[in-house]
Amino acid sequence: MRILPFAPCTIMFAAAALFPFAIAPAPASAQQPATRAQAEQDPILKAMLVELGRNQKRLQLENSEKPYFIEFRIDDVVEYTARAQYGALTGEHDSHSRVARVRVRVGDYKFDNSHAKVDNQVLLALQRFGFGGDGMIAIEVIDDDPVALRFALWNAADLAYKIALDDFAKKQAELKTVETPPQAGSFAQEKPTINLAPVLHLSLDRDAWKRNIIDGSALPLTDPTVKNFAPQIEESSGELRGRVRTEYLVNSEGAIVRKSFAEYHAEIAFNAQAADGMKLARSYPVNGSAADGLGTAEHFHDGALHALTGLDELCKAPVVRDEYHGPVLLAGNASARSFGDLLPSAVEARPPALGSTARTTGAYNSSYQTRVLPDFLSILDDPTLTTFSGKELTGTYTVDDEGVPAQKVALVQDGKLVSYLLGREPIRDFPESNGHGRAAEGQAPAPSIGVLKVEASNGVSEDELLKKLIAMGKDQGLPNVYMVATLGGPSQPRTMYRIKVEDGSRELVRGAALGELNLHTFRSGIVAAGDTPYVYNIFGDVPKTVIAPPLLIDDLTVKQAQERDARLPFYPAPAE
Repeated sequence: MRILPFAPCTIMFAAAALFPFAIAPAPASAQQPATRAQAEQDPILKAMLVELGRNQKRLQLENSEKPYFIEFRIDDVVEYTARAQYGALTGEHDSHSRVARVRVRVGDYKFDNSHAKVDNQVLLALQRFGFGGDGMIAIEVIDDDPVALRFALWNAADLAYKIALDDFAKKQAELKTVETPPQAGSFAQEKPTINLAPVLHLSLDRDAWKRNIIDGSALPLTDPTVKNFAPQIEESSGELRGRVRTEYLVNSEGAIVRKSFAEYHAEIAFNAQAADGMKLARSYPVNGSAADGLGTAEHFHDGALHALTGLDELCKAPVVRDEYHGPVLLAGNASARSFGDLLPSAVEARPPALGSTARTTGAYNSSYQTRVLPDFLSILDDPTLTTFSGKELTGTYTVDDEGVPAQKVALVQDGKLVSYLLGREPIRDFPESNGHGRAAEGQAPAPSIGVLKVEASNGVSEDELLKKLIAMGKDQGLPNVYMVATLGGPSQPRTMYRIKVEDGSRELVRGAALGELNLHTFRSGIVAAGDTPYVYNIFGDVPKTVIAPPLLIDDLTVKQAQERDARLPFYPAPAE
């Protein structure tokens, strides 16, 4: 056992071992109301419930506060990965890990030990990510043995409680040094939920998909249509990943939750250098919550080949040299990614520091009931949405990672900010959770988007947006305007076109960056929106979805990216 610095009286233990799991079909994902008796049929939940009951009765130091809230959460992750390069399998790995997190709160719902001030700068930095001021306990638990699980939870809860007492004393002392009292309670009391989803298992045709990534990574060597371009390819790789995370949660209020979600991912990536030394990349990824969501081998091959030929075109494209100020059209992908990059941190409500008069900590901390977008745009977050225009949404969930049912939240109505996304830590004017407390594996829950949907009341077609873009360029006397088709990162165009105002012809360009694409631009610079929303699924430990229409912005800066061009290789890569 080892103890390390770690979170609000949250303690984590971890267990990991190689685990050659069997392939099994994924059960249906429908979640039905359940009872504690049904939960106790699961050996992991039963061990958690037994130890939770024991802690509720006995966890108290003499002459000290008794915990008013205890929560146990275990994340069980089964994962398979395979990698290929230039037509050869380079690695294959199975893993099974288990991480448990214990939260202990001392005081009461109105004022407790959470967010106590930390003087150590390292711990302060960790606290911002939900890991500050406490301890971590790592214990190997490789099976469902109830005694081993209970021992780990007992040990973690004991340490968490002691740290909670220390933090509570610090916070009480800190309260005496500030003029402004807390503007909201410390924790929202919630009606307990019992929700037991079936446990998913990996279901993937490994041999077939290994062959797909091997063949895809071999395209520069095997496809005759890219023969002339193949020597310029400096990296050609494939990746395959299947992952199932099952979460178990119980707390002293009576919540019992078991939920399970799967992620399948396959990708082919190519890297090359243009003649001027600029490093460029293209990739073709496919994702799904089930293996059949990855598509067919033929579709995957064609997508990878399209990415490779697109890289050839990009290497030959001209570089953006001169700085541009004028109208820019963000196509669906670029619009959705921009909303995903900029908006969540502004609407995900986190309590401010003790003594602060701010409502929350994000960019919209003082924007409640004020205009943050044009009046023709509205935004909601609805984790209960499962599909949109026939496409599955990865951000969907039924119960959040604090045991609160997911809720649809109207965030912006007709351009005005009307709400925030909350977990169980309240802020001024918002005393309750709205089911958006979400957590990565082994980490503390925090407010997060689920399915963020941007709606335009007067959306127009793509052709109409292009006409408006060109007309704005003509009015400003510009020879060219720009359209960003896809982004590769925040304000980093991946596919971008320069459009001649004279005849509307397009030219692919490279090496550009967007300036001043921020929340202020969203509030004051959007002049029109499209009528065809784009679905941007974000896979990972906290899956999310952003749905947004194309946007026309009246004034944006396009400039040359500040990237250092590397020297070209002294001689070409092997061609066969």
